[in-house]
Amino acid sequence: MQEVLPGVYMIDKYSLKSFGNSGYFVKHEKGNILVDAPELKESDADFIGKNGGLAYIFITHIRAFGDACRIKGAFNAKLAIHEEDAKLVKGCAPDITFKDVYSLYSDVTLIPTIGYSPGSSSMLLARNGGALFCGDLFWIGNRDRYSSELMSWPTEEDKKTWFQADDLVLNINLMDADIAAMTSSAQKLMNYDFESLLMSHPHYPPRGRGIVASGAKKMVEKTLQEKKVTQFTDWRRE
Repeated sequence: MQEVLPGVYMIDKYSLKSFGNSGYFVKHEKGNILVDAPELKESDADFIGKNGGLAYIFITHIRAFGDACRIKGAFNAKLAIHEEDAKLVKGCAPDITFKDVYSLYSDVTLIPTIGYSPGSSSMLLARNGGALFCGDLFWIGNRDRYSSELMSWPTEEDKKTWFQADDLVLNINLMDADIAAMTSSAQKLMNYDFESLLMSHPHYPPRGRGIVASGAKKMVEKTLQEKKVTQFTDWRRE
């Protein structure tokens, strides 16, 4: 694991079981939290065990569910997921489902940010200026232009900037994604304070898009003002 913020560790494994979603281990004095549930390497599981185990597993969206049932059993952790995505859970029963804002601890808040999936949610950790675990609501764009009209596949011109870092964009990347709902969810996040943003795909090739360590709220505000969304999707063919 890699410590990316104080007390926050990024899971190194790129997990196909969770559609390429990775995860984050958050140390907390009242009980540790795993954000999303990729397959854990033996070294990851050992690290979690040696650092107090898990009190909760929080799933940001159903495609990041991955190995949650096995991890839940191994650490006797409580599983938390939005009630809409909970309808799609198989293999074990969630312990906590929510529809509105829900507090795990006084400094850990689960915030519905629906749109990417019917029950997409984010987790706000209110320390070090605020860390927002946003699942797949955002990614770091790697195109030199943007459009609200989704394309089927990247063009040859797009591929020239495949590895080029760029701005934060709303991640409209699934057949059931709702652009209006995602925009509304992102706007609601402006009511919270956060300095960093932690996304679900830090190792997803060919573009890592995991961590914004500082200035994240200003980036989200800019994304909303400029209406930046992913220019294409490889899931929706129009």
